[in-house]
Amino acid sequence: MIVRTAAAATLLVAALTAPVAAQTTTAPATADPYRDQRALPDPADPASRDALLKARGEAYHRASDAQQTEEELRTTRALNDEIAAQNALADKTDADNRLNYDAALARHQIEVSQAEEQARAAAETARLAQEKYDRDYAAWQEQVRLCRTGFRPACTARPAWVAPAQ
Repeated sequence: MIVRTAAAATLLVAALTAPVAAQTTTAPATADPYRDQRALPDPADPASRDALLKARGEAYHRASDAQQTEEELRTTRALNDEIAAQNALADKTDADNRLNYDAALARHQIEVSQAEEQARAAAETARLAQEKYDRDYAAWQEQVRLCRTGFRPACTARPAWVAPAQ
C-alpha cells in the first residue's frame, strides 16, 4: 500500500512539473542587428561603391568613350535618347496630370462654396420663417388671452397670421 502511494505521488509530481520544465527552456540566441557597428561605405565614393558591388559579386566598370567601338557608342546614344524621350514624356504627363488635378480642385472648391452659400441661404430662410411663426404665435396667444379676459372684439377679430382678404 505504501509502495502504491509513493508511486502515485511520484507520477503526480512528474505530471505537474513537466509543463513547468517546458516553459523554462531558454530561447535560441538571435543575431543582434545593432551589434555590427562597422561603417557603411559611402555611396558617392566610386572606390567604395565598386568594393560594395564586388562584394555582392557584381563588377561594373564604365569604359571610356575611347575604349568603345562606334557601334557601342551609337547603341549607347540611342539608348540615352530613348531614355531622355521617355523622361520627357513622363514630365509632360506629370504636367498634364497636375493641370487636370488643379482644374478639378478648383471645380471642387467652387462647388463647395456654392453649397455653403446655399446652406447659408436656407438657414437664413428657416430663421426668418421661425421668427415669423414666433411672432404670429405670440400674437395668437395674446388674442386668446384677451378673449378669455372678456374682451369681445378679440374673440371675433381676424387672427393676426391670416392675411386680409383682397
